[in-house]
Amino acid sequence: MRIGELARRSGVSERSLRYYEQQGLLRSQRTPGGQREYGDWAVDRVIRVQALYAAG
Repeated sequence: MRIGELARRSGVSERSLRYYEQQGLLRSQRTPGGQREYGDWAVDRVIRVQALYAAG
């Protein structure tokens, strides 16, 4: 799935997803055109990251 779909499915902004990737918390594959693609596992990962941030 692309970043927009991941944002919709996880309830997190695209900007936050890019930040998580920059910090090494999330990984993506790149299409030949340079767009990010994520597997279905990414939704659970993002929700887990959000929970950890909320916990402090």
